[in-house]
Amino acid sequence: MNLNQDIVDRQYKTEDFDGLLDDLVTEIEARNYRITRINHIDNIYDRLEAGIDVTIGFKRYKIVEFCNLNSCSELISADLRAGVFMPVRFVVYQKNKEITAHIAFLKPTAFATLFNSESLTQVAIQIEEDMTRVLEELDY
Repeated sequence: MNLNQDIVDRQYKTEDFDGLLDDLVTEIEARNYRITRINHIDNIYDRLEAGIDVTIGFKRYKIVEFCNLNSCSELISADLRAGVFMPVRFVVYQKNKEITAHIAFLKPTAFATLFNSESLTQVAIQIEEDMTRVLEELDY
């Protein structure tokens, strides 16, 4: 894998991080994907408020995990080990002292090449196209 080629990272200038996150979730769900979890890594601020000393290099950081049961079933049917890369995810983050938010993801086709399976690759192509369209629909 080549990180510079296999990770997509889009930037959005916005002061409304939560609005961007909400719009991302809406676009994901509009494509028949189910949000399985949103990890709030930036809850570290709760620790700071509790008096626990923590050094962080970001203002906001979320991991949005999602799947489509049909695609999931097809991937697993192609190779039972494919589940190690599921569900797919976007990371949504904002660096300290910046208004630009980033949304990044690992291209499903990048991990699909590890399995050398045509059927798995075809499903990965469709998922990657959906993920790319989601980011294109965000108007920020």
